[in-house]
Amino acid sequence: MKRRATVLGLAAALAFCLALAAQAQELTVSAAAGGMFPSNRLYRGIYGRSLVLAGDVWLDLKGPLGLTAGFSALSDDGVASGPDDLYEVKLTRRTVPVVAYGRFSAGPVTVRAGAGLAFHRVSETWRTVDLEFTGSRTAPRFLLSASVRLAGRLSFLAYATFDPLRMKEDPFSGSVDVGGLTAVAGLSLRIF
Repeated sequence: MKRRATVLGLAAALAFCLALAAQAQELTVSAAAGGMFPSNRLYRGIYGRSLVLAGDVWLDLKGPLGLTAGFSALSDDGVASGPDDLYEVKLTRRTVPVVAYGRFSAGPVTVRAGAGLAFHRVSETWRTVDLEFTGSRTAPRFLLSASVRLAGRLSFLAYATFDPLRMKEDPFSGSVDVGGLTAVAGLSLRIF
């Protein structure tokens, strides 16, 4: 678990060093908020849509390619129903993605599409019974974003990601689908 996080962190650092050596065209930071729309019907029934907060660094290289890395946090409360009772549950997910993308610009609008990997740490706690699940997994991530320059270095940014994320709950059960579509919007600031 720690080994995967270390390997993903080193891969991200190496990718950014290589990108910087390739003479970056623009470096932008962004902050955004939005929702996660789960793929799994059972997950939707327990938690509904979840609030997501995200921060990213976008590195546009000379030409049509670039890299992005960031951090997102999801936290949600829900209610699971059992045969005799209702159970209060809490889910948190922390994600560190690294995505390579291609981009197209037309005037003040920039569109990006890409794919990469994301390291996820998921924790679910059942508050009324002594039950907790925590797990980590690296999974693919797909990205589609659009930004519109507002003034100077400031832009409006919106993006959607899809994470096909299945977590292994325990050795005796199958995997649980906790992935889905995330859509966020916010502001970005070009550093150079």
